[in-house]
Amino acid sequence: MNIGKIEDDGKKVSKPLPFTVRYAEVELAEIKGRIIRNPAYSNDKVSIYGWCWTPELSQARKPQFRAAMAESLRSEGYRNPVILFSCSEGLFLSFGGSRVSVGLSAGLARIPAIINDYNGAFGDAPEVTDDNWDSFFTDVPEYHEFTDTGFETHYSLERNRRDHYDPAGMAWADGEEFIKHEFPWIKE
Repeated sequence: MNIGKIEDDGKKVSKPLPFTVRYAEVELAEIKGRIIRNPAYSNDKVSIYGWCWTPELSQARKPQFRAAMAESLRSEGYRNPVILFSCSEGLFLSFGGSRVSVGLSAGLARIPAIINDYNGAFGDAPEVTDDNWDSFFTDVPEYHEFTDTGFETHYSLERNRRDHYDPAGMAWADGEEFIKHEFPWIKE
């Protein structure tokens, strides 16, 4: 079931709102902001029930990581798509903020994306299904899911977990000085 806002006698109600998951390259400049699932703001900002958005695409943290990503993008391009939502208000990022902001700063114009298409704007683009989803990735995520609101990979699924701390995201960090430089907001 897809969740959407439908007015029924002047009242907001939850009823199915169809979407299709598509793959396309999009203009980086067309991404308006980041979409956030937050039932407290349902329909105040976007037409997808239970979501709102912020104009911030990335927090621009981890400077060494961002420099390495910029060099990689210049030399080999994007390896994996970002995840977007398309609705009547425009394109919104769900996952991949570093790739978007670094691509913009590196002067790139387009980015590959898996798009949860709520408004049919990408009707001619290839559909992403359980049979072909992995063909759109160079570095195929270990997990994926088609949820009631759209496609997600394990990257964003892990990010959405709030009930435990997963230290795996720090495993690549090389020593205390590196962590202090890359994550200056972490207090000892």
